[in-house]
Amino acid sequence: MVSKEQVEELMIRYFPICPLCGANKGYEVLGVLKDYVQCRSCGAKWWSADFVSGEEIKEMKLWEPAKDGKGKDFLKQKRPIHFWRSMQNYHPIEAPKHFLSEMTEQQLQDLVKKGMEEVNTWDTGSTLYGKFGALLDSSTFAERTMVRLLKAILEQNKILIIQNELIRRALAQSKAIVQEPR
Repeated sequence: MVSKEQVEELMIRYFPICPLCGANKGYEVLGVLKDYVQCRSCGAKWWSADFVSGEEIKEMKLWEPAKDGKGKDFLKQKRPIHFWRSMQNYHPIEAPKHFLSEMTEQQLQDLVKKGMEEVNTWDTGSTLYGKFGALLDSSTFAERTMVRLLKAILEQNKILIIQNELIRRALAQSKAIVQEPR
């Protein structure tokens, strides 16, 4: 049988910060089977049969919301692990496969074009369900809108970084041309 310490370590491995409140105060393990964990900060309580094995967490059910009510819309609905990770923006920004400084101008311009197309899809929401599928099926409209707009903002930031690299190159090139003796 798994120990309370093992279950807490498992939860911390998957969620170093609480999915609802973002605190890193750890979790209290509850239940005879040790199949409940509760955030020591906000009081949100999850249940999962996966806690009993102590090996991996595939899905969890929010049993009690946070003290401030956050999460009440997701009560007692079994959700995959990626859903709970998305609550604290666990999806990192995807960096280009190569360093920007090593890419050609054409590759950078292609990335900007691709990014602009991506922003349009997130801004209008046309690919929302294609990207997140079941993750957003039972979310509220406000939550879906927030996720969509945050994704558009992230894409815009990536575009700005790439455009800054193109501008830096253009300035360096123009500086080199001005400094050449005639």
